[in-house]
Amino acid sequence: MERELREFRPPAAAGLGLPDGLVWPRYGGRSVGNLAATVCQALGVPNALPQGALAPLAQGLVDDLFEGVRRVVLLVMDAMGWVALRRAMAGNDDLVFHDLAERGRLIPLTTTFLSTTNSVLSTIFTGRPPAQHGLLAYELYLREWLMAVESIGFSSPEEPFTNTLLKWGFEPEKFLPVPSVAQCLATRGVATVSVTHKSIATTPLSRMHFRGAKETRGYSYASDFWVSLRQVLRDHRGSRLFLAGYWPAVDTLAHKYGPEDETGEAELRSIALLMEDILLKRLPAEDREGTLLLMTADHGQIATPTASTVVYPQHPALRDALWMPPIGEGRVPFFYVRDGAYDRALGYLQDHFGEQFCFLSRQQVLDSGLLGPGPVYDEVPFRLGDIIGIATGDGAFARTSEDAKRLPGRHGGLTPEEMLVPLLAVRLEA
Repeated sequence: MERELREFRPPAAAGLGLPDGLVWPRYGGRSVGNLAATVCQALGVPNALPQGALAPLAQGLVDDLFEGVRRVVLLVMDAMGWVALRRAMAGNDDLVFHDLAERGRLIPLTTTFLSTTNSVLSTIFTGRPPAQHGLLAYELYLREWLMAVESIGFSSPEEPFTNTLLKWGFEPEKFLPVPSVAQCLATRGVATVSVTHKSIATTPLSRMHFRGAKETRGYSYASDFWVSLRQVLRDHRGSRLFLAGYWPAVDTLAHKYGPEDETGEAELRSIALLMEDILLKRLPAEDREGTLLLMTADHGQIATPTASTVVYPQHPALRDALWMPPIGEGRVPFFYVRDGAYDRALGYLQDHFGEQFCFLSRQQVLDSGLLGPGPVYDEVPFRLGDIIGIATGDGAFARTSEDAKRLPGRHGGLTPEEMLVPLLAVRLEA
């Protein structure tokens, strides 16, 4: 399965100049984008999502686990990529993931593009690809607000999480042009509960994703995360339920220390131990019955050394060809070009960074299928920029020298480390 995902290339990839070794998102049934419809299928409401949503996972991957399912627990472990998880499991035979995989299955999927949290989670919790929901990257230019924002807290990138747009009347519940999974399930009598860290439980992004949810529970530490999951299952005993849990620590550590640092494997061991001891061992039989556990990730991470990171202010010729600094993601920068300067900007990018990035036009990206099937949301072309860079190795763009050093691990691009994610699926009956 992994080899097939790594080697797949659609006809649309021809002529783009993307090198071998990058991983294409598999929206047709082998990606995390297919999980929303899969959850609905497992809960016995296969038509809950409206037309235009991505299909369920390909037949035969997990659908044999659906008989009698009344509750689905979907755990998204931020940045727990397939490559990192398999490495940790190979060196730790005692991890509960081995037992769960034997009782169910552990398979690789692709994430979506861009391989970054807010975009991927928007796909997971709406069932729509980025082309349709429009939340493409961490930093986006919103023409309706005449500014670039970090699109989790929807504030200026220079002052993130300060509620800038909320103070100006921004309504998160109306931002995404497609309904949430929670809204769709609610019309079929299925409750949704979200368990997420209290620091992000009320952000605009969380409010978008869990429109229609019965409840969002904020936790503070690992202990109350796993306890909260067990308590939600107890509180909804006997009823149909979609329980979504989100854990950010793998991503946080990989950004801080790099994805190959020993803290990453230590965190995976911690997840396995606490899942086993606090959730699984203490879950009573009545809460196991009819319960399907799905564990996945939004993306992985790749090491991005400072020496491979482009510091934007050090290139005044490029700066003079653009009307704002690059936004999007460090690994997939969006360049907004001044009138009449397109060829100059593209030539500079290709001459100076062509060995680190592949540079595509907006239309090439839209036509490539990287953002998934349409119809393309009206705002997507304006949020992409004029030129899009896609890292082909370990490179990134940074706005300052400090930013270049700050993140030894990043994501957003198409390398296997970023794009391949696990799906662990298992019924919890003893």
